[in-house]
Amino acid sequence: MPQRSSPPRRNLAAEILSRLRADIISGACKPGEALAEPVLARRFGVSRGPVREAMIELERAGLVQFEPTGRTRVRTMEEKDIAEIIEARVALESMGARLAAIRWSGEHSRWIEKNLIAQEKAAGITEFRKLDVAMHEYIMQCSGNERLAALWQNIRWQFEMALASVDRLQGKQASELHRFAIEGHRKVLAALAAREPGIAASAMAWHITSTLEWTVPGTVDNLYQFPAFTGATEPRDWRKSSEGASGVRTRAGSKGKNLR
Repeated sequence: MPQRSSPPRRNLAAEILSRLRADIISGACKPGEALAEPVLARRFGVSRGPVREAMIELERAGLVQFEPTGRTRVRTMEEKDIAEIIEARVALESMGARLAAIRWSGEHSRWIEKNLIAQEKAAGITEFRKLDVAMHEYIMQCSGNERLAALWQNIRWQFEMALASVDRLQGKQASELHRFAIEGHRKVLAALAAREPGIAASAMAWHITSTLEWTVPGTVDNLYQFPAFTGATEPRDWRKSSEGASGVRTRAGSKGKNLR
């Protein structure tokens, strides 16, 4: 008589990680909110071990912070954090687009087109952002550079958290930002389909920065230092001035604005 195979063992830490990560990115767990292991263990009906494992992974992903007192809190995104995430994305994704353009095919274009149609039909912010991030992830995979894609994955959850913060700040205007983002996606696709590496890198860099420029005025100025931008004079560093790209003060009026 054949033996029955036992069901696969549940990975409790991975399940808790996935649920907490979703809560943090969506804002259900507020920036600065304390996450206590005993409380979470009772919530999920598990011991503290899997919760602790999940917390360690969330800290590695940059979504929570461990305090010297032993407390764990949801990370609060400030203007400096947003700017650094943008700079990192431009460095990684402009190179990803450059490499992907060399390898681009009709099959790749069809995948992106299908994704863009779904973006246009997205019912809400959450659905749109899932499709948005999936498109960027696909282009990074198409680069053919596994190490580059792995570096991108290291900051993925931080920029998903940042994008969600921006969406909440935008409120009802978020749909306008999404339409603008889709236009940027189509420009990136056009450059990729034309197999123009330099143009694809530049289109990707501008797409990433332009949709978030309002959050940290001056970000675009500071990005001329990257290879995706050429032929420009040396920009001023936003960190040394409270003035933005247009010469006006930031929305916060000072550095260190929290994005909730």
